[in-house]
Amino acid sequence: MAAYRPDKAEGSRLILLVSYSGALGGAERVLLDVAGSLPAEACVACPPGPLARACERAGVRVLTLAPRSLRLRGGMVARTRAIASLAGHGRELARLQRDLRPDATVLWGMRSALAWLLVRSALDKAGGRVVLAHHDMLPAGAGIGAAVRAAAARADAVVVNSRAVADDLDPGGVLRARLSVVYPGVSLPPEVAPWPARPPLVVVIGALVGWKRVELALEAVAVARRSVPSLRLRVVGAALDPGDGVEQRLRARAAEPDLAGRVEFTGAVDNAAGEAADAICLLHCAEREPFGLVVAEALACGRPVVVPAVGGAAEIVDASCAITYPPGDAGAAATALVALARDPERARAMGAAGRARVAQRFGRAAMREGFARAITPGVRTLGTKRSNSERLMPSPARDRGTASDFALVTVSFNSAAVLPAMLDSVALHLPGVRVIVVDCGSSDDSAAIARAHPVAVAVDAGANLGFGRGSNLGLTHVTEPVTVFVNPDVELIDGSLRALASELLAPSGAPRLLAPLVLSGDGSRQDTVHPAPGSAAELARLLLPPARVPGALGSALAPWRAQRPRPVGWAVGCVLAGRTETLRALGPFSEEIFMYGEDLELGLRATQEGIDTWFWPRARVVHHRAHATAAAYEGEPFALLAAARSRAIAMTLGAQAARRDERAQAALFGSRALVKRALGRDRSRELAQLRAVRSLRG
Repeated sequence: MAAYRPDKAEGSRLILLVSYSGALGGAERVLLDVAGSLPAEACVACPPGPLARACERAGVRVLTLAPRSLRLRGGMVARTRAIASLAGHGRELARLQRDLRPDATVLWGMRSALAWLLVRSALDKAGGRVVLAHHDMLPAGAGIGAAVRAAAARADAVVVNSRAVADDLDPGGVLRARLSVVYPGVSLPPEVAPWPARPPLVVVIGALVGWKRVELALEAVAVARRSVPSLRLRVVGAALDPGDGVEQRLRARAAEPDLAGRVEFTGAVDNAAGEAADAICLLHCAEREPFGLVVAEALACGRPVVVPAVGGAAEIVDASCAITYPPGDAGAAATALVALARDPERARAMGAAGRARVAQRFGRAAMREGFARAITPGVRTLGTKRSNSERLMPSPARDRGTASDFALVTVSFNSAAVLPAMLDSVALHLPGVRVIVVDCGSSDDSAAIARAHPVAVAVDAGANLGFGRGSNLGLTHVTEPVTVFVNPDVELIDGSLRALASELLAPSGAPRLLAPLVLSGDGSRQDTVHPAPGSAAELARLLLPPARVPGALGSALAPWRAQRPRPVGWAVGCVLAGRTETLRALGPFSEEIFMYGEDLELGLRATQEGIDTWFWPRARVVHHRAHATAAAYEGEPFALLAAARSRAIAMTLGAQAARRDERAQAALFGSRALVKRALGRDRSRELAQLRAVRSLRG
């Protein structure tokens, strides 16, 4: 067997960007821009929400993390919950680093940095560069600030978004050699919107949180309206924590007589920056603003700004484009608003100067290069995110390897919802590799998608042959020396499937079947490799919960947890590779089985013929699970699964072995149901599995 190199997946250049928050504020919009321009494939791990949806629209892969509380401070109960939330986030981060082994992990914000600090000792062998992207002022109090500084001291590089944040994080300059100030980049709209008609409108843009000081904006406008009664205010943004009462207090103040009917709350909008085009200026009130992306975006729209003379926002502006005021001084802010409302010519001139300043100092290209230097030093950035058509074209910057050494075979049946993503991911990560798509009588657009896609070879099966017969038909169209069977609801996250082909084609290697590491959409491992039925490891699982047993014994009971290659009894067929000649000699799949059990039968029969199945975690994919059968059977078809398992074992090991396995499976599901009952947890799934196995005896 070829020597195993556990440090890196073959063909991989993967960068993992981790965000504790799923919101889409200024920092997260920078994350999205950076993720689309790095010199490697990027995965963003974040909770569900606006950030995840924006990443998906931009073509950036998302691994879904659990949503957690944003509160880090408060009483004893709040602090305990905060620590528990950070620890949970840390466990997710540790799992992702171990399984993905990215070239670099970017901790996007202090919460992810704190979580990483909690689990760092467990990740010393995971490898990869760790970069802290810190874009906040540290909270008051020594505890959290000291912890964030400790995380920064242990990271390989630190990127901050302003000199103000740099001074706050590193007042002594000890991080100077590893710390970079990278200003967020802004795109200039192609044209400046016409100056808004009266009555004059002032806009405030930002999340409705206490430190943004939106209440100061309300007071400033109330004062300014004494001189300019027609002045109006628009507040753009939503509460990050609806339970903190900030929005309710703001709305109550806006309803008072001096502001009633003159303040509009829009909530979150898709194009917050564009809101500035309707206004005569942007008013910003946060004196501890780390940077103030909305300030730069308002200037890019050709509108002047009114900002406190401190913090990151003050670094963006000068007197040509902004009026600054002492922090917290509503009267001074009101004076600035009145001056701009009464002198539109001055306001327009300041807006033009601000637009020129942004173009010169705050371009997106400079931001991308700055992050790329910190995250992947020595490697140039890719620039802007490529379009979908560009993503499908071979890229000379990518390692092509031996693209003709293997082909993929997939069987589609009403797979139009998932097939494009799989084909696109192959085109992106494995340029030159063909995908043989066998369509089994789909009633949707699956066949048309396959015919139109540049990496696919469409094969019309004429009818629903089932997985096994469809896969066998696809194999007849393969001319490459290695074949990888892959479900249509699988997506690649890098080029690591090459590791399977390289291992199978090693000159000294014996014929084998190889199964990669399979991840769910949240980055957790799926149990896709198993001990052989009737083996000691399979029987031990009746007494020992495999997910809870540590070390080598845990890997024997639950081989999908292994970090190194190891032989297994059989592998689920969602992704399975072998030499093409080996697979043809095996069949590979029994054509007596229409659906379910084909992979188990193949693994057992291969073992009988001296062909082992190995788990090979150097290669990894994401599997979205049972897209077609879940719809067809309205959930998990336990009865079909139980019958298929029993039949596969009977076909290879005999009827007695099948009966013994049925008894073992009944004991397994029964014991799991008892444990869940004792713990007060839902056991309906285990009971349904138990009923399905027991029904085989009738």
